[in-house]
Amino acid sequence: MDFVKGQLVRSKAGRDKTRTLAVLEVEGEMLLLADGNLRKVGDPKRKKVKHVAPTTTVLANELLKSDQQLSDAIAAYDAACAN
Repeated sequence: MDFVKGQLVRSKAGRDKTRTLAVLEVEGEMLLLADGNLRKVGDPKRKKVKHVAPTTTVLANELLKSDQQLSDAIAAYDAACAN
């Protein structure tokens, strides 16, 4: 699957397993991911494509500019998926 900027993914491996993250950039087989809380937009996590599960949700670029907006968008997504 091809990943796009703003797409939400779930981590399948590592200490952030099961966390929802947003794709900030795609670099071949590596993704730059952030959630606005533990991983800030200014210091994204590098993770291999095989270690994440894609979702169909893609956030607008405006939501990727600040940690607070990104965190709120991910919290809303997680709340909607929990029900």
